[in-house]
Amino acid sequence: MQRILIFANGEIPRLENARVLLHTDDYIICADGGTRHALALGLKPNLVIGDMDSIDKQQWQELKNAGVPPSTVPLNWNQK
Repeated sequence: MQRILIFANGEIPRLENARVLLHTDDYIICADGGTRHALALGLKPNLVIGDMDSIDKQQWQELKNAGVPPSTVPLNWNQK
């Protein structure tokens, strides 16, 4: 059974501990700044979503090189 993992921004104190929880067929979703955790673990996200204010130029380039299209949501998406 395939799992969906969502990486959010924040701290992962022991990245290697997170690595042992991963499965090769996991579907990886990154919520904006969570992208850095997936990339640090050597993962190719299936989807990156957010306003992208927490992704730096190098991470953008890594996503582009990996063929991962980010799905941007404006900062005020829920305001009328």
